[in-house]
Amino acid sequence: MTPGFRHIPYNDLAAARAAISPATVAIMIEGVQGEGGVTPATAEYLLGLRALCDEKKLLLLMDAVQCGHYRTGRFQSFQRILEGVPGGEKFLPDGLSMAKSLGGGFPIGAFWARAPYADLLSAGTHGTTFGGTPLACAVALKVLEVIEQEKLPEQVRKFSDWIKGEIDRLAQTYPTVVKSSRGLGFILGIELADKIPAFAGSDKAPAIQFVNRLHAAGVMTVPAGAQIVRLLPPLNLKWQDAGEGMAIIESVVKQLA
Repeated sequence: MTPGFRHIPYNDLAAARAAISPATVAIMIEGVQGEGGVTPATAEYLLGLRALCDEKKLLLLMDAVQCGHYRTGRFQSFQRILEGVPGGEKFLPDGLSMAKSLGGGFPIGAFWARAPYADLLSAGTHGTTFGGTPLACAVALKVLEVIEQEKLPEQVRKFSDWIKGEIDRLAQTYPTVVKSSRGLGFILGIELADKIPAFAGSDKAPAIQFVNRLHAAGVMTVPAGAQIVRLLPPLNLKWQDAGEGMAIIESVVKQLA
């Protein structure tokens, strides 16, 4: 764990306020928790943190490495979460980190800072081996161009609604295995039911056991905590692949049931 952080419950504004001390300089969150269980921030939490940071003169920082770059159907997850929410159009964090999907597979990381903080990090004050590479930046610009040309954000929303509907159908059909769907856009989670009998003989977490069975069946995915299986499809997912993937997931769920 990176030193200097106090860890608090997610989506709990009171906990954030209680954790502030005279030494606190910033609050840092993900817009949608990835490793933490595919949990989106609520609109109230985001707006409340912004107001709290303004009140206490703290920076509000967001890690968008996993939930950013159109994965939720908007460029950044906070834009999707705050759609149509009064005051949401004015929301901005003070700093936001990006990487991975920014280059569509080519190594790149980036950090955005809001005025009046944008000029505090001049060239050389924040060094990194791969910082500022023209090739990576050219690739990232082309990736943005392709995303816009192929209308991938709209596709993410359309497919996401269908996939979440399929997961919820599994939860209704096989309630002893699947509890519910989680997340939004293409950062989704399958929340597993408690005490699945087929997993009782192993000390491994249910999510790991489920993921191992999916791997054996031909679907690549990863766990997010003990009870959540994370689905992170590519933005250019095709209907045939989505249907095949969900059919395999259902076959594994059916075996467990």
